[in-house]
Amino acid sequence: MDTPRYPPDGFVARACATLLERIDDVVAGVAAEIERAEPAYGSQHLVDGAELRRSNQENLEAILRYLAGYPGGLGTAMPRATGYRRAEDGVPLPAVLRAYRIGTGVVWNELLAMTENDAAAGRELLDAASDVWKLVDEYSQALTTGYQDAMAEQLRSDARAHDAALDALLTGHADGARMWECARTLGLPPSGEFVVVVAITDAAGAKAVPGVGKSLAMLGVASAWRVRVDSYAGIIALTPRFTDDRLRATLAERALGRVGISSPYTALTDSPAALRQAELACAATRPGSQEVLRHRDALLPMLLAGSPEVAAALVDSVLAPVLALPAHDRDTLLDTARMWFAHDGEVSAVAAALYCHRNTVRFRVNRIAELTGRRLTSPRAATEMQLALQAYRILGAPARAQA
Repeated sequence: MDTPRYPPDGFVARACATLLERIDDVVAGVAAEIERAEPAYGSQHLVDGAELRRSNQENLEAILRYLAGYPGGLGTAMPRATGYRRAEDGVPLPAVLRAYRIGTGVVWNELLAMTENDAAAGRELLDAASDVWKLVDEYSQALTTGYQDAMAEQLRSDARAHDAALDALLTGHADGARMWECARTLGLPPSGEFVVVVAITDAAGAKAVPGVGKSLAMLGVASAWRVRVDSYAGIIALTPRFTDDRLRATLAERALGRVGISSPYTALTDSPAALRQAELACAATRPGSQEVLRHRDALLPMLLAGSPEVAAALVDSVLAPVLALPAHDRDTLLDTARMWFAHDGEVSAVAAALYCHRNTVRFRVNRIAELTGRRLTSPRAATEMQLALQAYRILGAPARAQA
C-alpha cells in the first residue's frame, strides 16, 4: 500500500503512535484473546505462546507504524513468513486467518476506546476503516500464499519420502527398523498378507489402473503405489474380507492396460521376490490387452515371458509354416488350435465353439499337422503346439503377424 493519507497530527496517526508506545500490553492482549477464542492456539497448543506473541508483535508493529505515518513502506514478507510457519506448525489455514481477524478486532477496539466520544476522532477513524480492512485483506492474502508455499513444499517432500520408502521395500533395501519405518511412511501395516501389483499400458503417459489407490482406500484397504520408469507398481495389504480374488476383480474393473499380481506373502522383506512375480505375470499377458493375470494362474506363460528368446524360437520352430499363410488362413488355423486345447480335443465342442461342422474341424486339424509336422493327438506334439501358441500370444501376435 502507498503511504496513508492521514495527517501526522490527526487522530489515527496519534492513536497508532500511542499504541506503539505500549506495544507489549497490546500484544499480550491480542495473544490472550487469540488463545481464548481459537483452540488451535489455546487448548490444542499447536503454537507456542512465545512464538505467538513474537509474530503478533512483528505484524502489529509494522501495521501501526504504517498507519502512524512513520518512514518505511509496508511489505508483506512478515505475514507471508507467518503463514509459512503456521503451516509447518500444523495449524489449519482457517484458524490462522481467524487469528488475524481476532488480532485486528482487538486493535480496532483499542482505537475506538481512544476516541473518548470525540466526534471528530470517531469520524476520522471511521474514514480509516476501509484502509485498515484493505490492509488486513492484503496481509491475509500474503499469509495464505506463505501457507500454501509451505504445504506445496511439504507435499513434494512427502511424495519423495513415499517413493523412496516404496522403492526400498521393492528393491530389498529395507530390513529391520528401516522396514518398519518404510511401512509407517506408506501407511502399510508392518505385518499381514500382501501382494505386489505391476501394471503397464501401451498408451504413452496413461496410467494402467487409474484411481486404484483411492478406490482401495474407500474399501478400507491400505496400499502404496508409484510410477516407475516403464510401469506402475504397488504393494497392497490384503485382509480376510479383501482377498486377492477380490483384488483381481477390482483391478479388472479399472484396468486400462496389462496387470500382473504376485502370489500373497506375509513379510514385507519378501517384496522384491513378489515384484518379480508380478512383473512376470504382467509380461505373460497379451500385448495391447487389459488382462489381469495372477502369478499362480499362469506359471507356464510366465516361464515363456521370462525367456523371450526361447519363446521366439519356439514360435518359429513350431508355427512358422502356419504364420506364413495368408492372414485369413493363418488366423483360422490358429483359432482352431486354440479351441482344440480349450475343449480338450472334443471335436463336437470345438465345432460348436467355431460355428462350423465337425468335419471342418478335422480338416483343419489335419492341415495343421501337415504344415507343422505335429499331430494334435500326440501328447508331445500337443505340448509343443500349446506352448508355441502361448508364446505367440505373449510376444504379441498382431505385431508378429504384420511383420
